[in-house]
Amino acid sequence: MDERPEQVFFEDGALDRAVGMIMTLAAELYVTRDRLTVLERTLAAKGLLDLAELDDYQPDPESLETDAADRDAFTAALMQNFSGKQSAKGLT
Repeated sequence: MDERPEQVFFEDGALDRAVGMIMTLAAELYVTRDRLTVLERTLAAKGLLDLAELDDYQPDPESLETDAADRDAFTAALMQNFSGKQSAKGLT
């Protein structure tokens, strides 16, 4: 097998790997967006979804609270790596 050297774009290899991770996440996000669009169009075509309802949706107070808690937990987990502390999942 021909082993090629890793492509290097930045002086710090960790930065190259981080950019690679970001690009992978961006690709996954696009796939998710594309599938969501297909799902919305399919449901709308079958009369099961009014697309205008999605744009006009106003969550009730309980949903707002639940969504905020979920967003806060997601953001905290995402930003944890910036604190310089690493931990194994499941350990406190």
